[in-house]
Amino acid sequence: MRKSILAALIALATTGLPGCHKQEQTDAQKKAAAKAEAAVGTRQNVVEALGGASDLSTMTKLVKSAGLEKALGGIGSYTLFAPTDAAFARLPDDQRKQLESTDGRPQLLALLRQHIVTGYVAQADLEKGLARNGGAASLATMGGAPIRLHRQETVILLGAGDAGPRIASAPIASRNGVIYRIDQVIPPAAK
Repeated sequence: MRKSILAALIALATTGLPGCHKQEQTDAQKKAAAKAEAAVGTRQNVVEALGGASDLSTMTKLVKSAGLEKALGGIGSYTLFAPTDAAFARLPDDQRKQLESTDGRPQLLALLRQHIVTGYVAQADLEKGLARNGGAASLATMGGAPIRLHRQETVILLGAGDAGPRIASAPIASRNGVIYRIDQVIPPAAK
């Protein structure tokens, strides 16, 4: 069953650039999506699952404000490291206001892309990757800078050292992605 889930998710991930233009799903894509839905037990896409989490309302609002709702709700697959509402609340007021403004859209996109990995990275796969690589792994983000993950006892941290964001709870699965709650905002990649 694991191989069929992986095949369905790979098929979803290799279908082009979602959100760039209206795409009609092929029969193969529809079958792959149906397999993925059956595997995770939900028809919700990653944006719908994000919106269903009461402690991720700020991330949901920002994803929609940035115009990423169609892309993330499409036929590709994604892994989101979603800061909780409390994590966003710890940002300075002027930075939060800038991210929510029309003029701040480029900064918002840069910030959000640093939290998004293309592909479906299930918790079991993440655990295997960490175990295989001595407790550390790296994932490419849409923001250009990879996310480094490492284990510290029972906690998975992002970034270098032990002051970075932590995965705060069990992941939320959707038909086209997985969401990991984190307790801090990851800054955009330096240019």
